[in-house]
Amino acid sequence: MKVLGKAGAISTAMALLGSLLIAVSTAAPSSAANWCSGVSISYFKGGTSDPFSDILQKGALQAAADTGADVTIISSAWDFPTMVQKFAEEVAKKPDAISFMGHPGDAAILPVMKKAKEAGILVDMANVPAQKSIDLINGGFTGANLKLMGNLLAARAVKDFGLKKGDGAIVVGTFGVPGRSDREDGTVATLEKAGVKVTKLNLTPLGDTNGNPSLVTNTLTASIKKTANLKLIVSAGPVLGNTENYFKAAGLKAGSVKVAGFDLGETVLNGFANGYIQLSADQEPFKQGYMPILSLCLQKKFGLSPSSVDTSAGFVTVDNYKTVAALPKGIR
Repeated sequence: MKVLGKAGAISTAMALLGSLLIAVSTAAPSSAANWCSGVSISYFKGGTSDPFSDILQKGALQAAADTGADVTIISSAWDFPTMVQKFAEEVAKKPDAISFMGHPGDAAILPVMKKAKEAGILVDMANVPAQKSIDLINGGFTGANLKLMGNLLAARAVKDFGLKKGDGAIVVGTFGVPGRSDREDGTVATLEKAGVKVTKLNLTPLGDTNGNPSLVTNTLTASIKKTANLKLIVSAGPVLGNTENYFKAAGLKAGSVKVAGFDLGETVLNGFANGYIQLSADQEPFKQGYMPILSLCLQKKFGLSPSSVDTSAGFVTVDNYKTVAALPKGIR
């Protein structure tokens, strides 16, 4: 057996290390920021410009930067027919993949989803599921378990605020849309099970209330004045963040009626700080922007299965909102 000298041993070791590095770099994806380059993805952010949809967009664009995917942001002012129309337009353009939202419901989405499947376009959903459409294309979903989230928020409100039989509550939301209204329906069901008398305020006829929450002012003010023994108001997103203005319009002081809801953002955290909001369930929109892009890239580049991520885990309360507010802005 030939014995190597010190220099020969070092030379041999370096050669082996070089061979190993070449093997690893050949087997692994290309550099960290461009392993999904060449993959075109259309991402539906929901609104045009509001705190919630802007965080969705930020998550999607961060995923684009991290993967190299070519991500196009699609806005629809939270208008369901516009969502479906733009979905059809994107399918006609034949991108590699689309991240869509299930707000319009299966009846409206399925015809376009079938065309996406026929065209070989990968589709995942975010924020709101449309289960038949997801099943048709075997897609992933990133978002909250909406009905469970509504149930849990209402149960927490009953416990934290000492609500009892005969108390009044107003639940603000988009009602009557299967899938989309599961969250509000769950909230109403749990409150009514506790004996709370619930008034439902449907946002659908009011237009883009996320983009312009002042559209809710007159209707909510009238409902506040009509609701006997009002103890709780539940809303979401920018509407929740606009609570202080609604209270002032109705002549209510901060904390005189408890407020709970869904989502965070700067205006909601300000509502906590000013005493107008006491409880919110965070559905983590940044993750709902980021994860669909990652899932679609993994499917397209490596043939991996779609990913589904539940983002309905946590509550923000008067006891922990300062911790959340100290985190980087625009993420929660």
